[in-house]
Amino acid sequence: MAKQKLTKLDINLYALAQGTLTMAFTIQTLYLTLFMTDYLGISAALVGSSMLVVKTFDFIISLVAGMIIEKANFKHGKYVSWLRMLTATLFFGMLIQMFDTTPYIGSQLGRTVIVCIGYCMFHGSMNFNATARGAMIPQMCGADMEARKMITTRQAQVGAVVSILGSAVILPVITFTGGIFGEAKGYFIASLLFSTIFLFFNIVFVKRASRFDPPDAQRAQKKVPTVGEMVKSIITNKQMIILVAIFSIFTIGTQIFVGVTAYYFRVVTGRFEMMTVALTARSIVAFLASLCVPAIGRKFGKKGAMVIGMSLYGISALGTWLLGLKSMWFVIVFMCTAQGAQYIYTSLRTNYFLDCGEYGYYTTGQDNRTMAVSIMNLPTKIGFAIGGSLVGYGLAWAGYEANMVVTETFVTRYMMVLGLFPAIFMLIAAALSVFGYKLTDAEAKKYAEANEAREKEMAAK
Repeated sequence: MAKQKLTKLDINLYALAQGTLTMAFTIQTLYLTLFMTDYLGISAALVGSSMLVVKTFDFIISLVAGMIIEKANFKHGKYVSWLRMLTATLFFGMLIQMFDTTPYIGSQLGRTVIVCIGYCMFHGSMNFNATARGAMIPQMCGADMEARKMITTRQAQVGAVVSILGSAVILPVITFTGGIFGEAKGYFIASLLFSTIFLFFNIVFVKRASRFDPPDAQRAQKKVPTVGEMVKSIITNKQMIILVAIFSIFTIGTQIFVGVTAYYFRVVTGRFEMMTVALTARSIVAFLASLCVPAIGRKFGKKGAMVIGMSLYGISALGTWLLGLKSMWFVIVFMCTAQGAQYIYTSLRTNYFLDCGEYGYYTTGQDNRTMAVSIMNLPTKIGFAIGGSLVGYGLAWAGYEANMVVTETFVTRYMMVLGLFPAIFMLIAAALSVFGYKLTDAEAKKYAEANEAREKEMAAK
């Protein structure tokens, strides 16, 4: 089958589908814990325990998602079929998490179960969606490493732009609609609005991307690896193991930092409306950072971008702990520098795992690049499971309860949860990226080109 030409429209639609998904899920990322404790009446300890359970389940699913995708055979394409099928579960999973069940369910446990169902629908689907979407990059770009960087960088740029829009309007939409229909319903209406935007762009992208992912009948036939072979190809890939460790440790830190931020504005300062200012400023800085990524990538390489981004995020979290009680503007500034730092490396995140996949294929002869993309979800799930549960447990340790009287002890402990604990995880990850990760851009390009030549040779036989 002739190679399809990659266009700017393809790149932009890829970025818009992912960017609007991120924007929609920002509501859950920032406000789910607050929604559970303050509106659903669930204790912080129960929040922590329930998140540990569902995120562990989500982690288990992430371990098998790549294997299932690799072995599945759908008529509409190996990867596009998953993107098409999971659109609905992603959409409804986001809505269920922010649905106020207090008028219908009397017990804390019952309300917690409903949230957990929505969480599993969304994140379980994301295991497959993220893997399939990442696997589409080689399908769309081939071995062209610059095109791969272009598509992930554009994804980050578009994500930053929609994040600016989302940050500026999410809390006002919640507040406005909540004033009309009730505070808890404001969160659901905002989630419905942004999830619908994602629904539209994802459908358009899937239709456009189908030409890059022909049905299996049109593909060159090749041996499908066994489960054992796929697992072995990952655990024998030293660079992949190190990369997973780096991102797992770092994500634990970011989950704690992001998960408790809302409490700073709502409880510690009593200026919840300032969170809109903080989020909007943070998103603008993230967009500016995303524009700098290509230059940083060229000058320092992908590894350098990772080291710089993770180190700066860790320093920002540390600054939040040290100066956050002096002025909320310090927190807003550090939120901005943290988000800008995150975009330095997340703009290239998929490429790190693709590079490790190309390295594994080159060194073993076993093509498990889809598994390599699936592994990209693993540190996210580890971070969500551990970091997400630590949010609830950290709040419980600080002594938080809904509508509590704020004490000095609570504030002191809360600021440690907000800044010090995340910084420790982030700076450990940055150090590991300096001393442990060895794969250079030049080597990755060599491996990708050699693998593409191997694929053409196999197809010609």
